Amino acid sequence: MKDLIKAPLILMGYLIFAPFLGAMIKKSRKAQRTVFGLMVFMTSWHINKFTLMLDSVETYRGHTKGFEFSFIEILAVALLTASFLARRGDHSWRWLAPGTLLYLLYCAASCLSYFAAPEKVYVLMAAVRFTKIVLIYLAAYHFIREKEDVVLLLKAISFTLIVQALVVLKMKYMDHSYQVRGWFEHQNPLAMWAYLSGLPLLAVAMSDVPKSDTRWHIAGFFASAIIVESSLSRASLMFFGMGVVMVVVLGFLGGITAKRVKFVCGLSVIGTLGLMVAIGTIAARFHDEGNQASGETRVVMNLASKAMLQASSVGVGWNNFATTINAPFSYGDVIDDRERERGQKVDENYAKGVVESHYWLLLAETGYGGFATYLLFITVTTWWCFRGMWHWRKQMLGAFLGGLFAALLLTYVHSNLERVLTQTKNMSMWMILLGTVARLETWRRSEVRR
Repeated sequence: MKDLIKAPLILMGYLIFAPFLGAMIKKSRKAQRTVFGLMVFMTSWHINKFTLMLDSVETYRGHTKGFEFSFIEILAVALLTASFLARRGDHSWRWLAPGTLLYLLYCAASCLSYFAAPEKVYVLMAAVRFTKIVLIYLAAYHFIREKEDVVLLLKAISFTLIVQALVVLKMKYMDHSYQVRGWFEHQNPLAMWAYLSGLPLLAVAMSDVPKSDTRWHIAGFFASAIIVESSLSRASLMFFGMGVVMVVVLGFLGGITAKRVKFVCGLSVIGTLGLMVAIGTIAARFHDEGNQASGETRVVMNLASKAMLQASSVGVGWNNFATTINAPFSYGDVIDDRERERGQKVDENYAKGVVESHYWLLLAETGYGGFATYLLFITVTTWWCFRGMWHWRKQMLGAFLGGLFAALLLTYVHSNLERVLTQTKNMSMWMILLGTVARLETWRRSEVRR
């Protein structure tokens, strides 16, 4: 589809369809919940099913290949419009959720790299994409108005995981895929999306919630386990196991109950049986011949990132890594030198990709400013998770925040190996969850004041 056709469709979507839909659903919580549930489900769709790209550069190996627009964001604008139109009499209503300015500060600091970038239009592509996604954060914040909305979020996540697990099982056993990627572009973002979504479900399933809800949460959690195991992502398998242990330990902060003890015993039995079935495949994956070469590539890519940071404290340009890692720039020479040391022939015309570590990518592209402000944002929002977990430690909300606290910690540690939080679907689910955290932090502050 040509840009001349896509541009009017995008403008109509954001400026006409979204406000119109928002006006239509402003008085119906049922309709708003349907739209929000669809947003959650879309985080698992094929990327080309809900995005349109202007000025696309498909041959570019950077993390942003054009000016990207998403139907999830259009639905977010609709929810924001509905909230704005229905705000009458609510003196606590405000546009900006807690944490919004921190995230925008990260985007602003990253934009300073524009002045050092060899390809300045690539910086603008990243700026539009990463700044615009805050709409999802705000939509989640404004949509969550009562505890039942959090319950809906959890059920939507469960349903989405179950559907994706069915897709994964079909690919594994009918299509005979080795490392299954589902509807995602790669198995790593699939697995990290699954455990970020699934661990909070495990935490809530262990809490004091109705049996009907518990069944949903258990089904969603086991779907996430199937997805992670089928992806055969080595790091995700380890982090998922660590996450389960963390969630179980944090769950007992709310007290030792018969339900929690029975749940942990049952989980142990089922987990052991599942591991016995899959242990052969998992062991083979950990002994793949390419593992060592993959690790060495990560090391030299990090060295190249360090060289970029040393050359410019504001970075070489947001979304410019895939440009500067190749000729005529010399940052990629360390990779070629390593290949020659291993006796491999170097193809001078081969375009190198982007470093896997999210943190080295931030340092290389956006310098110290982008890196520091990003860390500030994730530290503050993770702290809100911890405080909320402790505040509601004997309630469902505390269980949800405890599971999310564990999932976020693991995701951020894992991000040193995989830059999935630069990918649209992972970022969208991340923003939905953090927007929910922002709303719960508002509730916590209100309760403390009272």
